[in-house]
Amino acid sequence: MWVVAVFDLPTHTKIQRKRYAGFRKLLLRNGFSMLQFSVYVRHLPTMHQAQALVKQMGEQTPPQGKCAFLFITDKQYSLIKNFYGPALQQTKIPKPYDQLILFEDL
Repeated sequence: MWVVAVFDLPTHTKIQRKRYAGFRKLLLRNGFSMLQFSVYVRHLPTMHQAQALVKQMGEQTPPQGKCAFLFITDKQYSLIKNFYGPALQQTKIPKPYDQLILFEDL
């Protein structure tokens, strides 16, 4: 299960910029990776864990800010197509996890 965090936080004042930076760092500390500005993703093994994380993160959205969390499956995430303009360097984008096989029938 992938969790996508999409947020819009005001950055007009010094305190708003500080809150934006704090929220961004909170996402990173909780295992999210930046997909693009204000769009972060994280993989979790179960929907239950994803929902618990979203509840915790949502409660910490700064005042005057908006944050949406999307739940998408591994299959849906693997269908994402990324395009880059010729002048933009590619950044590291999280790859879908290969399924781990613990036991295999012989």
